Amino acid sequence: MQRFVSASGIAVFLTGAALAPASGANLAPGPQAIALEEIFFWSLLPIAATLCGIVVAVSRPPGPRVRSALQHLAAGIVVAAVAVEIVPEMLAGGHVLFVASGFTLGVGLMFGVRIAIEALEGPASSAEGGTSAWSMLIATGIDLAIDGLLIGLGFAISVSTGALLTIAVTFEMLFIAIGLSATLRGRGFTARFTVVSLCAMALLTAVCMLLGASLLAGLESTSMVFVLSFGAAALLYLAFEELLVEAHEGEADTAVGSMLFFVGFGASLIGAMVI
Repeated sequence: MQRFVSASGIAVFLTGAALAPASGANLAPGPQAIALEEIFFWSLLPIAATLCGIVVAVSRPPGPRVRSALQHLAAGIVVAAVAVEIVPEMLAGGHVLFVASGFTLGVGLMFGVRIAIEALEGPASSAEGGTSAWSMLIATGIDLAIDGLLIGLGFAISVSTGALLTIAVTFEMLFIAIGLSATLRGRGFTARFTVVSLCAMALLTAVCMLLGASLLAGLESTSMVFVLSFGAAALLYLAFEELLVEAHEGEADTAVGSMLFFVGFGASLIGAMVI
């Protein structure tokens, strides 16, 4: 089963990489950079990853070392997406104020949501040794909505930007589906509620991708820099405060698993050059 989980994660990555050339060469930024129908096609990747994660969680969750290795891989892809696709667009116009304000707002929102959830959980939840299921669902929904909007904006900039962000979020959706499925079932929620909740989050991501492309594509350069800076902060929070923190928990972390961070980063660099 661990081999199946590893293969499923690798298959998601290779599928995204294989589909990217079919989308065409990089296009200039603008409202018509990519058709909404093509973005809908890309949105099927995170939806498929969610369904795959549900199946894996129901049959047999991956071991901690496999999960840690895949989280390192996903974190590498996310960091590469920020470094290669988003940061150059942020710095190109030289709008220091918009970069600083957007990045600050992004950091403030992500940590604000974290602090608010910890406050809502209260000491009783901490004594139980975990977060409440509803808190996790709310936090995950906010995170995925932001990710979807950022992917849509990425497609408005270029196909390669949107594709790389989609691949990164696809890995995130795989882990979320596996982790939340096991958590919700373990806390007494029905299988129907679990499946409906996760499918709703996948659809939320897809809808936000379309909204991001249609509503944010026509932004002026300064506004786009602000949104990109905000999104960069959100993605960096995902990589360093969620994926890597969880990947290093307990004794799951191994040298081979940690190497996959650099594999994901390097593969994304090459993919960005090829797409």
